[in-house]
Amino acid sequence: MPGSSPARKPAKPRKKAPARKTTKRKSKARRSVAKKPAPKPAPRIPAGRLEEILKRQGFRFVAGVDEVGRGALAGPLVCAAVTLDTERIPTDLFDSKMLEPEEREARAAEILRLAVAVSYVVVDSLDIDDQKLGVSNLAALRRAVRKLAPRPDYVISDHFPLDEKQESPHVSLPKADAMSAAVAAASIVAKVSRDAFMAKLDSEHPGYNFTSNKGYGSDEHWAAIRALGPSPVHRRSFRGVASYQPSLADL
Repeated sequence: MPGSSPARKPAKPRKKAPARKTTKRKSKARRSVAKKPAPKPAPRIPAGRLEEILKRQGFRFVAGVDEVGRGALAGPLVCAAVTLDTERIPTDLFDSKMLEPEEREARAAEILRLAVAVSYVVVDSLDIDDQKLGVSNLAALRRAVRKLAPRPDYVISDHFPLDEKQESPHVSLPKADAMSAAVAAASIVAKVSRDAFMAKLDSEHPGYNFTSNKGYGSDEHWAAIRALGPSPVHRRSFRGVASYQPSLADL
């Protein structure tokens, strides 16, 4: 018709954008994370580098000293000193914390067979409470070295400095148990000796499971202290130990 506007063509329906496949991407990401290999444990490198250096400098009988049980809530602190002949160092010596119990037992027997001298100093919980940990620890390390006979040509300690009156030349180094075979040997025999002490204390003071926790502050050990109170072999100077009393439900 004249004067009328032309009819509009109907609009074409818009196409919907395809949905993103987020689910598949997420599942692929999850699968890729799950397939990541577990990190390989660091290789164990036997201690003994320091003995090799000292041997080249003319030192033959090298002693190491170390302690075990410093951070425990109960039981003794055990310090050991071991003198080794650099001409016949036991094989595969590591810091005691890197070894399984069976490995420590086997290494300890080999150390005692080959060592020139071995000494021990045991500090009970009462002495630790009276003298405080740092003082008693340092005194025990120095006593263990003085007990060695014959006197070593050189002495290595793990972190703690030795007495200036020490007749043999000596050095204190952090992480010496990873570098010195003698210090590693001392840590092993001290650990084996202390574990035997803790098994004995477990039979004398049942309920704390000292054979398993070795006197350290595991959750089940703290639970036993809360329920039973501290035993006579607990270190009451350590934070939190003396504050617990037996539960009324267990009396």
